[in-house]
Amino acid sequence: MIFILVISAYVVMILLVFAGFVLHSNDTNAQSAPQKVSVIIAARNEEGKIKQCIATILSQHYPKEFLEIIIVDDASTDNTFKQAAEILGHSGIEHRLIQNQQHLGKKKSLKLAIEQSNSELIICRDADTFTISNSWLPFIVNYMMATKKEFIICPVAIAHNDGTLSELQETEMAILSLFTISSAYFNAPFLSNGANLAFTKKLFYSTGAYEGHLHIASGDDIFFLEKVKQTHRNTIGYLKNKEAIVYTFPEKHLWSLIHQKIRWASKLFRNLSVINWLSALIITVSNFVWIVALFYAIIYPQNLALSLIFILSKLLIDILLVFLASSFIKVKTGALKVALLAFIYPFYASLIAVLTVFVKPKWKNN
Repeated sequence: MIFILVISAYVVMILLVFAGFVLHSNDTNAQSAPQKVSVIIAARNEEGKIKQCIATILSQHYPKEFLEIIIVDDASTDNTFKQAAEILGHSGIEHRLIQNQQHLGKKKSLKLAIEQSNSELIICRDADTFTISNSWLPFIVNYMMATKKEFIICPVAIAHNDGTLSELQETEMAILSLFTISSAYFNAPFLSNGANLAFTKKLFYSTGAYEGHLHIASGDDIFFLEKVKQTHRNTIGYLKNKEAIVYTFPEKHLWSLIHQKIRWASKLFRNLSVINWLSALIITVSNFVWIVALFYAIIYPQNLALSLIFILSKLLIDILLVFLASSFIKVKTGALKVALLAFIYPFYASLIAVLTVFVKPKWKNN
């Protein structure tokens, strides 16, 4: 009975995700006049990636006179500030370089940059991101102008690298995009990513943005989203366009990946969103039960049929999710590897869920 209940709840959730993803339109065809925009990056110890990040912003097909770049170096102990200064110094773009003398954290650094920006339109990027398209910036601005949305959730993907660990992250991020797009379609967004996030300065101040959670090292995106949902829900949009995708790098080691996921999961305990909790509960329970079903089939072979139905049903659903996600954010992993990842994922996700309860989050670059 428990297998039937869990798979039924999982199927209903996935059907809603599928419907929202398919029905979500791409509202980026309209062209608007260039708008003054500030691209803000809070960076700490990113000397290996900051130049690529800035270079892909400078390469955008957008009038230079309408672009401002603000970099806040949060007391880096490497050459992040020097490298940012070198590339921006020869760019011809209006820019500001702020160097914190002590480590303030991402939210305080972003808040400082927003206060000093000269634009109403703000776009936040992480220092370890890059774009492939030179139309990333105009598509975001056109979408904001065409829809009059003031909080724009933009797509983020993991750059493809060979290897199971990298491909697991690439696949997981693509599937998370499905959930993000779908929830936005139903006007109940529950995920956003500060690596590629656009909003108006007016909205930032009217909602209090980071106030009330500045002491929490992470969550500049999720907690801000929840504040916007409380009073300005109709101003939230998702830019479903491949040209707007920003890429970030996969974690190289399993333990660093686990710590990253613990950081992300820990936000849930401070987030009162019912949708967040319900989705997390269904996914977590289905993964746990999937593992139970696997061992149940081994221990009680007389009930093999029931266990196999549950095991294979979830595997098939998860594999189909990957291929659906790949229609928007391309997953370059082959079909056989996708099947293997679908088999591995319940163990990986369940481990993260357990460790989140017992391991204290270790914030990046702290």
